[in-house]
Amino acid sequence: MTAKLIIAAVGVAVFLTGVRVQSEVVRWIGIGLVVVAFLLRFVGRRGATMGG
Repeated sequence: MTAKLIIAAVGVAVFLTGVRVQSEVVRWIGIGLVVVAFLLRFVGRRGATMGG
């Protein structure tokens, strides 16, 4: 869970930096990082059993 939060926080920081310096590429990188953090929510934990 910690890695997901760190990736999301870095993504938001990169996005805001892109807004500040008016760089579309940097903004898209930030958006991509936030999307990756969101998609990691659906990845199961290693060693977790399915169905309990």
